[in-house]
Amino acid sequence: CVALYHQQLSYCIIQYIEKDPNTAVAVLQGIVRFWPWSCSSKQVLFLNELEEILELLGMDQLLQVRETLFRLIAKCLGSHHFQVAERALFLWNNENLVNTGCLSRQHASVILPLIYGPLYRNSADHWNATVESLAQNVLKMYMEYDFALYDQCATEYLRLEEEREHKAEESAKKWEAIARLAASAQQV
Repeated sequence: CVALYHQQLSYCIIQYIEKDPNTAVAVLQGIVRFWPWSCSSKQVLFLNELEEILELLGMDQLLQVRETLFRLIAKCLGSHHFQVAERALFLWNNENLVNTGCLSRQHASVILPLIYGPLYRNSADHWNATVESLAQNVLKMYMEYDFALYDQCATEYLRLEEEREHKAEESAKKWEAIARLAASAQQV
């Protein structure tokens, strides 16, 4: 149902932002607040609108919302639905966003630590070849921008993954101990 009128609604929102760029912050906060996490087709529509808004976003507005915005993009990159992840990765095909916008080299130190995990997982073994290839291209781009930052993000990601695995092993051992205790209590 939303798909029937979303394009017109998006056009109206873009017109508001073009007339008054300061409305972009409120619009982006609203988009993030009401993000349709349970409906992948609506997420793709929202990502389309998000791209149009990001093209109009000034530096002052971006600085106000970039943490929240980059976290949202990271969650979309990590989506289990391939169309959402693919659409999020297509943001990097937008020359304006990559060269001078929120995905540019100047914001790499903020965005890369947030998106590295989902990008790495998608680039390593995503079942969809397009998602895998796009993720590899984005990682390569950031590696070329700033190898030291890329290496730092990779090291931190591997450390967090080892920590997560260690916690999972500890949890499994605790559950095994509980199961043994329960089994021995039933025998008594």
